[in-house]
Amino acid sequence: MTDPIPLVLKYDSWPQIDRAAWNDLFESGGTFDDIGPCAKWSDGSRQKRRQSYGQWLSFLLRTDAAALGEAPARRIKKARVKAFVAESEARLAPSTVRTLVTDLYVLAKAMHPKRDWEWLNTATKRLAQKASHHSLPAPYPIEGGRILRWSLGFMEETALNMRLSPKKQAIRYRQALMIGFLISCPVRRRALLAMNFSSHVQPISDGFMLHFTAADMKDHKARSFRLPTVLTEPMREYRDHYRSVLVSGGETDALWINQYGHGVKKHGYSRELPKITQRYLGVALRPHAFRHIVATTIAERDPDNVNIIRDVLGHATLDMAQKHYNRATGKSSCNALQSLVDDIRKSVPMRAMTKVQLDLRDEGETDIGCKTRNW
Repeated sequence: MTDPIPLVLKYDSWPQIDRAAWNDLFESGGTFDDIGPCAKWSDGSRQKRRQSYGQWLSFLLRTDAAALGEAPARRIKKARVKAFVAESEARLAPSTVRTLVTDLYVLAKAMHPKRDWEWLNTATKRLAQKASHHSLPAPYPIEGGRILRWSLGFMEETALNMRLSPKKQAIRYRQALMIGFLISCPVRRRALLAMNFSSHVQPISDGFMLHFTAADMKDHKARSFRLPTVLTEPMREYRDHYRSVLVSGGETDALWINQYGHGVKKHGYSRELPKITQRYLGVALRPHAFRHIVATTIAERDPDNVNIIRDVLGHATLDMAQKHYNRATGKSSCNALQSLVDDIRKSVPMRAMTKVQLDLRDEGETDIGCKTRNW
């Protein structure tokens, strides 16, 4: 009995001709050497498109194995791509199918730039239109104000809980501060985990300035903005006390430190964050969820200024802002997050992300007496 063909063919299982074509895309060298057209792609972009291409190769191996004998760009034909889309739509979300075909188009152009790929470009646009009504996740049943209130309350309770060991106290404090930071400054995971005190968090007379380089940001645009006032003292306390407890004599410049004294790793962070938010807030929130919550809040609370979503989230276009606006429920505006909207609007002309000051006067309490995990 033969093993089933995986839906994503790993690089080591690709035909030699495909591995060679892939490697040529990322060839790097000196001033007079040939440089691949995709040499400047980030590791994340390479990994994402390698996985997409692995799905394409798996599809061919399962349905049209003879095609693998052709040159990679030559085998990308309308009939095959149409069958690939049909097979993918039977098991994947519209947005995922759009991504797969878009990645195939990008790679096809890179492999054989002189060939006419307009038909494939047209297909990606049609798939994008089809996916536009399904591209946003369902609204999360929680608002930013509640998340920030929990964060501040949990840090305060943790600081007063002398029954905890110093290390456990530091872990809990850092967890709550990270969550408060995410809902106040909704940067992507890569930027969050790259932060350090020497370059990203700079003290000023009345708080902290945050600096992100172009390399930190997905749209490759550097950004600087103030840490929200409500997080100034918690960040100072973390810097002066709790971070030192976690580092425990080790050497690292990372801002966010795990229980082992090293910078928080992406896999541990992505794995444990949903568990922690489920335990304390009743909602499992993955890293990207905080960005959607902020965008939804703006769209619902201040729809007239929905375009600021682009600047808050660091998007290149207004597409995502428009999608959140279209889904906004039309609830009447209230003051729950008015300071959020006001602060963001003031910074829009600077084209920089801004602090998110949430109104802490809302009524309501959150249970913060639960067990926590280390991450």
